[in-house]
Amino acid sequence: MIREAKLQDIPYIVSLSKKESFSLGFIPKSAYEAAITGYKGGKRWSNTCNDKLFVCEENGDLVGFVMFSYGKISKCNQICIQEDARLIERGKSLLSAAISHGNLVGREDFACGCADDLASNFFWKQMGWVKVGARQGISHKNTWKESSKRKVNIYRYQTSSLFTTDFGLIIPKKNETIAIYE
Repeated sequence: MIREAKLQDIPYIVSLSKKESFSLGFIPKSAYEAAITGYKGGKRWSNTCNDKLFVCEENGDLVGFVMFSYGKISKCNQICIQEDARLIERGKSLLSAAISHGNLVGREDFACGCADDLASNFFWKQMGWVKVGARQGISHKNTWKESSKRKVNIYRYQTSSLFTTDFGLIIPKKNETIAIYE
């Protein structure tokens, strides 16, 4: 089942992101919290957070998560399934929920980056995302400069019509789960 993340899911998300840090990179705990609450603290030009965090639950246990930013071009910040739960359509379900949410808020253009040396590139291609370029990686010391020697492939995905995706029509009622896949 895919659902919006709750604050009590943060320990699992942080733990999994640490285990998979080579593949995911680093996002601070406060960013996950902001994606759940919709509020960014600190001195910023805006306190509104346009990120969203979804989790995948199997038999009452969390097995993965996805975090997207919904700007002009929506971006997949992280998607991760724990090792013993991979290759069973869970990644596709998480991605579907995030894209559907993007469609609901008027986004049809999506992007992500995936290090060239990861098997995850196969996942993005299988999901219909198109490789449009590459860049150098970004070091944990400066998130704005391409200072890592690691090559990152850039993928794009576009939906053709508002409120629909290749994964189906999903129009939730207010305060309800956006997508449920079992």
